[in-house]
Amino acid sequence: MPGVVDVVPCEGGWCVRIHDTGEVLHFAGGGEAERRARKLAQDALAPTEVRIHDRGGRLVGRWLTAGAAA
Repeated sequence: MPGVVDVVPCEGGWCVRIHDTGEVLHFAGGGEAERRARKLAQDALAPTEVRIHDRGGRLVGRWLTAGAAA
């Protein structure tokens, strides 16, 4: 099962939630949060799914990376 990283709206901006660790990163802009989430997924050793949500919480995009070990 792949790891999961979500980009979601949060108070004061956008959050990147890393499911494997429970870590939450905060960003002022959604683009910055999305770039960071994709970079985290690329650098992960295992396959990782990035899920992008809009301000209403709806899933609007997703990517699956092979992981750095591939």
